[in-house]
Formats: sequence, C-alpha cells, structure tokens
Amino acid sequence: MTAVSSSSNQWNRDHPYASRLLLKRPLTTVGAVKQVMHMELDLGDSGLRYQPGDTVALRIENDPGLVQEILQLCGLAGDHELELALQRDHEITQVHPGFFRNYAAFCHNPDLQQLVNDSKQLRTYLEHKQIVDVLRDFPASPSRDQLRSCLRRLQERQYSIASSQCQTPASVALTVGMLQFDSNGHVRHGAGSGFLSGRVTASTTLLMHIVDNPNFRLPADPATPVIMIGPGTGIAPFRAFLQERQCRGASGRNWLFAGNRRRNDDFLYGDELLAWQASGVLTRLDVAFSRDQPDTIHVQHLLLQQAPAVHAWLQEGAHIYVCGDARHMAEDVQKTLLAILEQQGGLAAEPARQYLTGLRQQHRYQRDVY
Repeated sequence: MTAVSSSSNQWNRDHPYASRLLLKRPLTTVGAVKQVMHMELDLGDSGLRYQPGDTVALRIENDPGLVQEILQLCGLAGDHELELALQRDHEITQVHPGFFRNYAAFCHNPDLQQLVNDSKQLRTYLEHKQIVDVLRDFPASPSRDQLRSCLRRLQERQYSIASSQCQTPASVALTVGMLQFDSNGHVRHGAGSGFLSGRVTASTTLLMHIVDNPNFRLPADPATPVIMIGPGTGIAPFRAFLQERQCRGASGRNWLFAGNRRRNDDFLYGDELLAWQASGVLTRLDVAFSRDQPDTIHVQHLLLQQAPAVHAWLQEGAHIYVCGDARHMAEDVQKTLLAILEQQGGLAAEPARQYLTGLRQQHRYQRDVY
C-alpha cells in the first residue's frame, strides 16, 4: 500500500511539528572538500506521512556570531531586540537586488550605486558575497528600521527526504551538504547548512513539516525499471527510492548514477549502495569520482559511456530521474540524454527533443533540481 500523501497532514508552515534530532553523523571524511551530514528526525506521534520524493521544510536560525558581526558593522551592537530579529526573522546571508537598492538609498556611496546600476558587474561582485561582506565593503550607519527594511523574511530551508517511511515509520532522514566559502579572508557558511551541521544537537527542537512533491514520484507499477541520476547530495531521494523499492519488494530493475569528488572522502552512503548492489536491489551502479583520475569524470560522462544500455532501458519503458544542481549538472545530463537519443535511436536533433518532451509528459522523465 502506498504511503498517504503529505497533503493530508495537519502540520504546515504556520503550524509546524516540533521534532527532535535522533541522529547526526558525517558522511564524509574531515579532509573532504565539502562536508556532508546524514540526519534523522523523530516524527513521534505527529501522524506525519511522506513519500519518497517529498521534502522536509525546516525553520532555521541564523548564526549568532554572524548576527553580532552585522550589528558591530552597523553600529547597532547592544540592540537586543534587533539581535533577536536578525537571528530568527530575517535573511542575513543571501544578498538580493532589493537589499542593494534599499541599502544604497541611505548609504550614499557612489561605488555602491554604480554596482546597483550595472547588473553584470553586480552579479560578478555577488558571486561569493553575503550581506555582511557588503556591509564591510560599503560601511554605513543605518538605523534599526533602515537595516530591517533592507532584509527579507527568513525562509524555511527544504531538503530532499533520504528515507522511506516503509522502512522507518517513525523518523525521516535528510542529507545535508555544508555550504562554505571564503570571502576576503572570512569563512562564510550557508544559513541552513550552518544551522543544521554546526549548531543543532540532540537538545535542539526543530520545527518542520512535509512538503508534497507529486512531480517526483516512483512509477505506480513496481515492475517498471528506473534510472536515477544524483551526484553529490542529489543521492538523497534515491536512497529513499531504493529503500522503498526494497521494502515493497518491487520487481523493477534499478540503475543508479551517482558520484562525488573522491571515493575515499565522499562516497555518500557508499556502504549501503554497495550492499544493495551485492543483494541485487541495485541492478546497476555507476559512480563518478571526478578528482580520482587526471581527467575529470562526471555522471554525464558515465551516461554516455553506457549509451546503448541507457537507450535500451528507455525503450523498455524505464523512468528516468535527475536530482541535484540545476545550473550545470542537470543541463549537462539533459544534453547527454539528447545525444544518446540521437546516437542510439537514430533521431535528428528536433525529434530527439520531442522524444524527451514526450517522456516528461508521460512522467517518465522527472527532475528535482535546485
């Protein structure tokens, strides 16, 4: 029996469930370029239901240290009401055009105004910047109300569910990548990943609800083969898919394309994937570790290497799923799928695009990208 849709749950953005952390463990080594955590949250007696493909929306809080840095730069240190507002109510990491326009209006800095008026230059400047960096680069002394008028409401952060409720009925798992970068000698973290990876402990109450994702679902027929493409943390929903297919005894074949930078540092859920491969739950497993050889290899390269088999699976009715980076990976994968249709199916460019569009319309080609 299929799990009840999350749309039936009583918990939502305005009425979240207060969960507690059951488990947090690293999936990467200390030396990995990007740290990734596996987290499990208690569902208790909430009655929350979810399906593979759904996401968890979590309320987060900003880093108190970052809040203090902003207050100091603005000359507002000691304003405890503003301190609380910046920690709980406002986005203070993500820079958006509205922030620049509003901040420039009272900053009266000609260099900042030039950036506001030049969208290309602004995009380049913002590539590795947070709001605190803007305040440092263009000092001003805004009032409390002026600062708050520049900031947007703090949004929930959504994470793909990495578990099947068929296997773990009282909990839900997440795969959280730690966003971290350097800006002018200062280490900056993403608001959500910094909160979950760095500051959440077993004593922390996490306010959450399930977000239904009907456009990213396993096929209704358990005998249907599936091809899953999810490098990096894009593996999360496919861990849920595989748990679900195993738990339900689905007879359909499963093929996973995954990967990361280095096998020894960040083979996410590697032991589980290899065990599924050994037991036959995973019919095929192709993993790209981009930095383990002189030539960079990504999942789209593995797809092309396996072009005859990928095309054969599609001809046999396979559903194909893509999860992960929208800007680069998902587009590269789509170009590769089109190339496979042209090479293996003998299609010209336009018929290949029409074929892929047809798969989308039949819900046989689904993407969950961000």
